[in-house]
Amino acid sequence: MNSYSKQDLARLGEDLALKFLITSGYVIVCRNYRCQFGEIDLIVEKDQHLVFVEVKTRSYHSLQSALDNITYRKQVKISQTAQVYCNQNPAYSKHQTRFDVIVVFYDSRDNTFKVQHLIDAFLPILLD
Repeated sequence: MNSYSKQDLARLGEDLALKFLITSGYVIVCRNYRCQFGEIDLIVEKDQHLVFVEVKTRSYHSLQSALDNITYRKQVKISQTAQVYCNQNPAYSKHQTRFDVIVVFYDSRDNTFKVQHLIDAFLPILLD
C-alpha cells in the first residue's frame, strides 16, 4: 500500500489523465498553461476540437465531490484562461472549443487508479 502526498497524487493523476488522452487519440498541445486568470491542467486537440481539460484526482470514490470542486468561480477562471490561450494561439482559431473534466480515482487498498473522462463537462462562462 503506497502513501502519496496530495501533490504527488495530483501529479500522478495528471500523468495518468495525459496517458489516457493520448491512448484515446488526442494530441497534447500544452500542459499546465498559466496566465493572469488561472491555470488549465491540459490542453489537447482532436478532430478540429481544442479541448481544455481540468483534472481532479481523488483518493475516495465520489464523482460528485470531485465535480463540486469545479465551482462556478473555477469555471469562470478556466474560461477566461482558455480565451487568453486562444487569443495567443491563432493557429487554433478554426477549432471548436470544449471543456472536459477527467477524474482520476485512486484506491489505496490495492494501489490502483481508475480514469473517468467527462466530455463537454461545462460550457464556457465569459464575463463582460
